[in-house]
Amino acid sequence: MVSNPPRLKLFNYFVVEGICAFAGILFLYCAFFWTGKKFGYSATENLLLTATHGFTYIFSSKYGGKIADRFGYDRTLFFCSLGIAATLLVGWIPDWRWTPFVVVVLFTIFIGPIWPSLEAAVLHCPGKTSMPNRLGFYNITWGTGDALGFAFSAFFFNWNPDSILWAAGIFYLVQSAWLKLGPSHHGQGEGIAMDIPHSGTAVPREVKRRFMHTAWLANALGFLLVAGTTALNPQLGEKLGLSATATIWLSSTQLFARAASFAICWKWEAWHYHRGWSLWALWIAPVSIAMAFFINNTVVVFAALALFGLAHGLSYSGSLYYSLDYGDNKGEHGGLHEAILGIGIFSGPLLAALVAWLGGGLFGAQWTIVGLPLLFNFLALSWFAQMKRAR
Repeated sequence: MVSNPPRLKLFNYFVVEGICAFAGILFLYCAFFWTGKKFGYSATENLLLTATHGFTYIFSSKYGGKIADRFGYDRTLFFCSLGIAATLLVGWIPDWRWTPFVVVVLFTIFIGPIWPSLEAAVLHCPGKTSMPNRLGFYNITWGTGDALGFAFSAFFFNWNPDSILWAAGIFYLVQSAWLKLGPSHHGQGEGIAMDIPHSGTAVPREVKRRFMHTAWLANALGFLLVAGTTALNPQLGEKLGLSATATIWLSSTQLFARAASFAICWKWEAWHYHRGWSLWALWIAPVSIAMAFFINNTVVVFAALALFGLAHGLSYSGSLYYSLDYGDNKGEHGGLHEAILGIGIFSGPLLAALVAWLGGGLFGAQWTIVGLPLLFNFLALSWFAQMKRAR
C-alpha cells in the first residue's frame, strides 16, 4: 500500500513527463555544444562532464526512488522541479571554467528522484489500463520529448547559446505549476495498474529476476553508448563537415528512432520474457555506433544512428518493464533501473576520457565507447555457454 498515493489524474503525469523530457534534453544534450562555444571544452572534457553526470545519477536516482516512496511522488516531483528550475535559471550566468560541472551536478541531483517518481506515479494512479500499456505510453512520451527537445535545442543554441539553460529552466517552472494546479483524480472503484492481469502475471518470480538482470546489462551498455556518442556529437559533426545545427538534427536521429521503437514495443508485446530480443539488441547497439563513428558518410551515419535507436528502445523497454514487474516498491525499483543506466553513463565516458588523455585521442575514445559493450557481450556469451554446459 502506498502511503502517499499520486494525487493527479493519470494524463497529467504524462504531461509532466513530456515537459521534463523536452526541457531536460534541451539542456543536457546541447550542453556539449554550449561548453565548446562558451568555455572551449575539448572532447575529453565533455566526456568527463558526462561521466560526472552519470556518477551523480547513480546515487540521486537510487536514493531518489526510496525518497519518493516515503516522501510522496507528487511532493518529490514538485520540489525537484523547482530545484532544477533554480539551477538552470542561474547556472548560465557565472563565466567560470568549471561552471558546467557545477550546473550538471546540481541538475542531476534534482533530476534523479524525478524519473522514479514518475514511473511509480504512473503505475499507482487509479485507472483501467494495465502495467505494460502504461509503461509503453510512458516510454513513448519521454522518448518523443527527448527527441523534440534535442531537435529544438538547435534553434535556441543558434539564437543564444545560454538560452538552452534558462529556456529549459522556464519549462521546469511550468512543470512545477502543472503539478500544483493539475486536476485531482477521482479513482473510486478503479484499481492500480498492477491489479490488472498482463502477460507477465503468470511468469515465475525467479524467471522475472533473470530477465531483469539481462535487461539491466543491455540498458546500461545502451546508455554507455548514448552518453559517449552524445559527448562526442560536436566531433561527429566536424568529421562530416556539418554545422552545429545540422549536427544536432542528425544526432537526434537516434532519439526519434528510439521513440519509434518504444511505440513498437508498446503495441507488440511478443518480446515480453523472450530472451532472444534482448540479446539481439545487445549486439546491434555497439555495431551501429561503430558505423557512425568510423564511416565518413552522412547517409550511413544517419542509418546507423536510426538502427541504434531501435535497438536501444528495446533494451530500455525491457529494463523498465522487467524492473517494475518484479519489484514491489515501484519507486525504489524504478530507482534501481535508473541507477543501472547511470552506471553506463558514468563508466564508458570516464574510461574513454582516460584513454584520450593518455594519448589515444578522439580515435581511442571512440573505440573505448564501442569496445566496452562488445567486451561485455563476449563475456556474457561465455558465461551463458558455461551455464549450459554445467546443466
